[in-house]
Amino acid sequence: MNQYLDASRMMYSALELASHAWNRFVWTRRATRGGIDDLLRSDVTARADIEFTTRCNLACVYCVSRLPSYSGSDLDSAYLEGIVQSLKPRGVLTIGVSGHGETTMMRDWHLHCNELLDNQFDLYLSTNLSRELSDEEVDTLSRFQLIQVSTDTSDAGLFKELRRGGDFRTLLYNMNRIRGRAVRSRARVPVFWWHCVVSDRTVWKLEEHVGVGLSAGVKLFNFINLAKHPDMECDEVNLITDMPRDQLERLPEHFHRVFDLIRSNGGDYICDSLLERLEEKLSDPISPEPRNIERHFSLQQPGTTRDCIDPWSYAKVMSSGAVVPCCRTTCSVGLLSDGRQLHELLNDAPMREFRRSLLTGALHKDCLTCNIRRWTSIDKLRFKVAMFLRFNKYLRLFHRSGLLLPLVQKLRHRPL
Repeated sequence: MNQYLDASRMMYSALELASHAWNRFVWTRRATRGGIDDLLRSDVTARADIEFTTRCNLACVYCVSRLPSYSGSDLDSAYLEGIVQSLKPRGVLTIGVSGHGETTMMRDWHLHCNELLDNQFDLYLSTNLSRELSDEEVDTLSRFQLIQVSTDTSDAGLFKELRRGGDFRTLLYNMNRIRGRAVRSRARVPVFWWHCVVSDRTVWKLEEHVGVGLSAGVKLFNFINLAKHPDMECDEVNLITDMPRDQLERLPEHFHRVFDLIRSNGGDYICDSLLERLEEKLSDPISPEPRNIERHFSLQQPGTTRDCIDPWSYAKVMSSGAVVPCCRTTCSVGLLSDGRQLHELLNDAPMREFRRSLLTGALHKDCLTCNIRRWTSIDKLRFKVAMFLRFNKYLRLFHRSGLLLPLVQKLRHRPL
């Protein structure tokens, strides 16, 4: 299990558990009371993402890359050496080498990944695996820790219709070659994670899809709700919450069968936000369904903020060279093209102000509409940040030794 859950998720869970366990103690209140200047700096990065490209070889029916105004770009490879030198002393556990694009479209992408791997970084990738890979590319991917594959259905015809330019058979072929290369090399086999956008066209085929994935060695499934961009026509698929009432009422039982199938075969899944919206719709059938990319959330209440430590524990470099504080925002805290190094930008004034906004509740607009992190009290977030800054070295040690996930699981009394 600890091989395919990324480090930041485990670290976040451990901090959350500690927050609940120690919330009432005196030293906790001391950590959250008074000034916050000591909480504005972070010299540790648990996880980083490097967006190699925003170009893609597919034209999925719901993707913003189909917009006429969309233009893809590649990261300047000259930045990579500086990024590596910045991340090494920050103790980064895992690095993602993807973003809003298909990494394998970038020239020599595998050579750049080999450099990161040779520097002892654990790598993960989000990819569509929809073109036949070369032997050299397969060699590189066989060294990865985790590979997230975008695939909504195992119905070959429907797959081609929704993910235009793709072929499900090519996807499986590439997966088998990568696993086979790792086995032949007697190396750790990468864990495959299937990322599934759930729509009215795919939802009733999920059991079949999961069965195919499990038989192919997939260990983790992520089911997310379809989101339609407000400026793009997409009539091929619809949200499951737009389905007729009689079908909506059958969905909870259907999802539980899917989840039972996964668990009974030693797998795991993520499906929180999709089920939340389904439950909301069933309890309030007249509530409007959000049509755009900003999922509906309740308004911020006084004394609250987002339950998010990403600006302290995470870093992302966009293909443009812009550095952003989380995976949800495009708000840049600096540009590598200005001659600045990544480690400098991660504690420069714009990043410190972004952290301050979370610690005070005076949130950035992207935090207000975030569809990932829940609301929490300002005091609880301050405590969680203080915990991360004080004890991250111990959390990293637990992760490296393989003990962090079992500890989190034992305290939660259920698999993550």
